[in-house]
Amino acid sequence: MLTDGASIFPLLSSYSDRFAMALSALWTRLLLYLNAFLHLHALLLSPVYGKNVSLSSTVLASSNVSSTMATSSLATSSALASSTSAHPTQSSVVTSGIANITSTSFSATPSSLASTSTTANTTSTSATSTTASQPTQTLDPSTLQEIQILQTRRLSSIIGAITTSPKNIPAWLSTLGPDGKWPDSEVDYTTGCDARRANWPAQTHWQRILTMAAAWHGGLKGDDQFVKDPTLHAAISSAMDYWFGRDFTNPACLDSGGTPACPCDNLDNSLWNTNWFSNIILIPEFVGQVCLILNDTLVETQVNNCTHMTGRAYGTFDHNINGVGFLTGANTLDVAKIGIDQALLADNVTMLTDAYGRVHNELLVKNGVKVDGIRADGSFGQHGGMLYNGNYGKDYTNDVVDLEVEAGGTSFAAGPDSQNALATLFDGDKWMIYINTLTGVLHWDFSALGRFISFPVVDNQATGSIHLNLTEIGQLGQQWGSETLINFSNSLSANVSTANAGNLVGNRMFYANDYMVQRGKNYVTTVKMFSSRTQNTECTNSQNPFGFHLSDGTVYTYLVGNEYEDISAAWDWNLIPGITVDYNATVLACGTTQQTGKEVFVGGVSDDTVGIAVMRYTNPLTRSLHWQKAWFFLQDDVQHVMISNISSSTSAPVYTVLDQKLHSGPVVLDGSEGAREMTMSNTAAQSLWHANVGYIFPQYNGSATISLQVGQKTGNWATIGTSTQPPPTVDLFAAWIQHIDTSASISYTMLPGVTQKAFTKKQSSKQLQQLQEIQNDGSISAVLDQANQMAFLVFWEAGGGNVTFTPKAGNAPITVTANANIALIYRLKTGEVTVSDPSQTLTIAQVSLALNGTSGKPPHWGSGNVKSLVFQLPGGGVVGSSVTLNIN
Repeated sequence: MLTDGASIFPLLSSYSDRFAMALSALWTRLLLYLNAFLHLHALLLSPVYGKNVSLSSTVLASSNVSSTMATSSLATSSALASSTSAHPTQSSVVTSGIANITSTSFSATPSSLASTSTTANTTSTSATSTTASQPTQTLDPSTLQEIQILQTRRLSSIIGAITTSPKNIPAWLSTLGPDGKWPDSEVDYTTGCDARRANWPAQTHWQRILTMAAAWHGGLKGDDQFVKDPTLHAAISSAMDYWFGRDFTNPACLDSGGTPACPCDNLDNSLWNTNWFSNIILIPEFVGQVCLILNDTLVETQVNNCTHMTGRAYGTFDHNINGVGFLTGANTLDVAKIGIDQALLADNVTMLTDAYGRVHNELLVKNGVKVDGIRADGSFGQHGGMLYNGNYGKDYTNDVVDLEVEAGGTSFAAGPDSQNALATLFDGDKWMIYINTLTGVLHWDFSALGRFISFPVVDNQATGSIHLNLTEIGQLGQQWGSETLINFSNSLSANVSTANAGNLVGNRMFYANDYMVQRGKNYVTTVKMFSSRTQNTECTNSQNPFGFHLSDGTVYTYLVGNEYEDISAAWDWNLIPGITVDYNATVLACGTTQQTGKEVFVGGVSDDTVGIAVMRYTNPLTRSLHWQKAWFFLQDDVQHVMISNISSSTSAPVYTVLDQKLHSGPVVLDGSEGAREMTMSNTAAQSLWHANVGYIFPQYNGSATISLQVGQKTGNWATIGTSTQPPPTVDLFAAWIQHIDTSASISYTMLPGVTQKAFTKKQSSKQLQQLQEIQNDGSISAVLDQANQMAFLVFWEAGGGNVTFTPKAGNAPITVTANANIALIYRLKTGEVTVSDPSQTLTIAQVSLALNGTSGKPPHWGSGNVKSLVFQLPGGGVVGSSVTLNIN
């Protein structure tokens, strides 16, 4: 019993009453457990967790909770602002940047605490303290059975995800102070306005507690000596209580730290961060997991503080978070998971139902401009629809996979719509992943990482790896019977010798996020653009302050997979690979990094094998530079680029960047190897080869020059973000075309994945000799791949236009006429015409193909000299996607 219980919380009226109540609760719970045992045993052993078990209608009726809790269901009082209760038993409302936020929903407080008045942030480390009481809700056996299944699986998932070795625990125990705090030299407890916003260092405190709790619980590799160790448990308890004792009591600090509502003076020295994410997701997630692991070994005040912090986070649903708005995308999943952990701690089926309902309402394809979440093309949007598969999409995926594996075979499992949405996401993800063949690590394309390009690999952030559990994804695929998930897991687990992880070959246009991927047998090329419907990137928490140009037609080409690894701290941010830029004419600063595009005609057409990416560009900040560019991804690994309609109102030189990457081996210009370090320009160069990528240039006749820069560059990670890694020095290769006469249209051809010998041979190949530029100006960009009998056409003007070409010698010329601005691929051998509307404004496009003469005509042409096609263009979530018709 508590020896000084009165100083912590009031005792019940008598020990005998308390004993009787506890005995009654224990007896009731024992009967429920016995009743459910056989069902639980059978369900746990089932490989697919058996047929769904529905929640009792009685429980659902009494809970009166829909799958998404309406805002009106939240109690509305202002008690918490002045309350001393660490864990209110009913929903309590606070006043902060989040209007009318509930601290704790669904009355998750154990019944024995409901009538007590606990003091906020009190610690209870007395050896004689009682452990937490059991839940208030009376659960039918099948419901209790499902909750216990979820608890078991959730614990397994939490502990299985921990990568920190328990070998660190003895050292941590030796330095943990009697107050539950580690030395400042080990854990940076800087709080409030002085704390780093991104990756708050104080989280290390909870990271250690989580590892210690997992080792104490058992199931962590190498934890045998710590399992159920009382000394370790006492240390965990002390460390938890230290944080609880400093938890902020001003609710405004949830999302308004550093404002008058939560001032920087922080007089009570409580622990909070000016970044809402730390207060609503980061720390509460750790708290929920630790408390679920320790469960009934927690004392009552610890349960109070656990559920107070997790409930406070969960209460932010349906409320406007300061500077963020309502929770969307990955943030929704993160907070729902916190609620699930709290519900499992308290056996609260009402809260559990609500939390899973929120998961499944988010786990749907989202349509609209700049919406967050899964898009119909398999891209993932966050922060106003920015392409973020590799960070927020990855977190979202991990949350879903964990929660759905845990819910398998229960009434909390996802339905068909949610399952299909996740399959759509994985189908998109596989195009964005490559492998570093030197390390064997899978990575996301840098264009799918947003601001996280500012981290080196060693920091284990989004650049560190894909951070997906392929085994668990495969398990969920088997559970759902999803070939998409199973193939994703299997293909990315297979050994490959090139950067093309999964051996995926073809072309994919992500029309919702202005992004195209071309994958060959030994390379991956990506193009990232932005339009009036999308944003370029962001600078948040001092990360990525120089990233303004990251979507200006950025082209990454991966062959080995290390080409761009750990170079962003040292590279020239005005020479982003693939872009066309008025060099240094735009001031790069955090406050102006994030922009919405100014042009509507951005996108691409794809027939899944080949494609065209198109981009009309106006600098959204300065309006000083304008251009049009088309990337033609042809058969046989040929990429042809056309730039036209260039105008610049500054004196800055205009460059089209070929690449900027790690220098690897000789640089060969027109067959001659250059110096190990050099800076040079050449007005007459016709070819360039480096690191198995070759470039072929036409005669520019003085309108452009080829420039090279090779050598060591030193940078500073702290300048571009929050990494504390030392300044890197990297050996970089950069090549670009300088536009001497900006009124002249130019082009070049790129051949990825070719050795120097193969490059020399391919230059004289039939395909390249027969690669014809039909037109390249402000109205039309068009090429004919005569060897493969394919025409690639871009009509830039709103009224369309016409262009004429001769398929091959002896054939009649063909005139293609379009009535609108479209991109088009015509396969002459099959008669297939594939069209898209990059502007995403059209509903119908009309295309006619006319033979000019009576000489040879293409196969499948059929009768007549004119073929008229009417394309019904997609709308809704698939607007901008491609449509194929046959001329017959």
